[in-house]
Amino acid sequence: MQPSFLKITRREGLGLGLALLSSIMYLSAPTSARAEFNLRIVQGTDVDTLDPAVSRSTPSQIVFNNIFNTLVRWKDTKLDEIVPDLAESWTKSEDGLRWTFKLRRGVKFHDGTPFDAEAVKFSLERILDPALGSPNRSLFTSISEVNAKNPETVEIVTKEPSPMLLEVLAEEYAGINSPTAVKKSGRAYARNPVGTGPYMLSEWVPAQQLVIKRNPDYAGTPGKPDKMTFRPVPEAEARVIELTTGNADIALNIPPEATEKVRRNAATAIVTEPSSFQIFFELNTTKPPFADPRVRLAINHAIDRKAIIEKILNGYGRVPDGIFPRGVQGRAPGQPPYAYDPDKASKMIAEVFPGGYNEPIVIWTPAGRYAKDKAVAETVQGYLNAIGLKTEFKVWEWATYQKTLYRPETGKGTGRGSNDANMWLLGTGVTNADWRLRRKFSSTDDSNLTGYKQPRIDELLAKASVDMNYTSRMQAYADVQKIVWNEAPNSLVLFDQVQLIGIAKGLKGLEVYGDEIIKLDQVTK
Repeated sequence: MQPSFLKITRREGLGLGLALLSSIMYLSAPTSARAEFNLRIVQGTDVDTLDPAVSRSTPSQIVFNNIFNTLVRWKDTKLDEIVPDLAESWTKSEDGLRWTFKLRRGVKFHDGTPFDAEAVKFSLERILDPALGSPNRSLFTSISEVNAKNPETVEIVTKEPSPMLLEVLAEEYAGINSPTAVKKSGRAYARNPVGTGPYMLSEWVPAQQLVIKRNPDYAGTPGKPDKMTFRPVPEAEARVIELTTGNADIALNIPPEATEKVRRNAATAIVTEPSSFQIFFELNTTKPPFADPRVRLAINHAIDRKAIIEKILNGYGRVPDGIFPRGVQGRAPGQPPYAYDPDKASKMIAEVFPGGYNEPIVIWTPAGRYAKDKAVAETVQGYLNAIGLKTEFKVWEWATYQKTLYRPETGKGTGRGSNDANMWLLGTGVTNADWRLRRKFSSTDDSNLTGYKQPRIDELLAKASVDMNYTSRMQAYADVQKIVWNEAPNSLVLFDQVQLIGIAKGLKGLEVYGDEIIKLDQVTK
């Protein structure tokens, strides 16, 4: 029997998804001027920053991907080949420590500043500067030097061989910034970004809309839309209405119960894509009750994940059998899912707290960022109450939530050691095993918000980070995943997410990545 707090909704089968077509040239009648193409996107949350160095937010990355270029990039959504972007070519020394990149000529930033090796050096050293407080800094700490050999050649020197360097440089966080603009704007640069990309910032009114316009001087393939308008629409049903009434061309995070409505609308369709995203609660291991691993393991048995997927997500999800969903690099073979056994959970907690645990467990969640996030969090709250745990519940606006959680101080719970919460809802779609594990489980990583420390995991991650042998590196990652799953060290894994995106019919050229990033510059309709 399901607890009464779990609301039942109609279940729908998982759609086959919409095939994503390659982009075509936008055609207009030769006898009349072409109408301006404004691509309109509604997201569940607002952009929090347009500075790639300090962003951890997918809604922000979707926007600034159009503003910035990186030295190298992934060829396509398969994520199996790195190709040139601002770098034309690169070589690596025999000892694997020196990487030399030849840069494209004739590229300029949106403010007219020439792109050169000094700009690359400036951007990478800025991320590495502890004073910036970048939550992505740990991904770049293998770099010991960045040398501008001449305007068209930059050398990156690593402390040890770095098997992940090219993948790091292909990530959104490694976008190359205009040194002139950063120095001019200072702390306000996050609101005034200047890159070399196909689009440039036109207008940003927080909580209302953000507009980017096509860069007329872009050195690469021009973008198809004349401009893009991004609007935050936190209420899921409101996003559906915006799409189905023609006020939006793309609506992200369509609620599962609305998929049929979008399908039946003559002017809209649903894109159903597999995802590398997993939704979970992180657990503060620096204080009771989750300082004891037995309690962390116990609450994993208190949650009926299958019921959440079927009755809240309408079947759009998978019960996790590991800390990585399918499709993530280095995923270990499936682990046995945690059985739903509330009696077992209660007994395990009683072993730790014979008189019961009487302090409230403080639960934080965003609303509108992930699929049914607030409803899922409320359901988890109900499951914890059902095994006798008291709870307090707080709902956050996404941008404030991000800033609160990711204040940069390592190993102190929820940012700067405030320890205001016991558990907080997050998701990650990172497809790289090293980053995904290091960010969450390395005791020295700034993104480890939980204070978790396990010497064997630190040892395995340190070994893998410099291992140029793919097979042994993947084995180290597999070993970490098994330890994590068996000890339930610092998370309550809930479900592997399915991407549900609503689009206007006739939209072509949309690229959907497993980590929720979508590429928009070649979209036509």
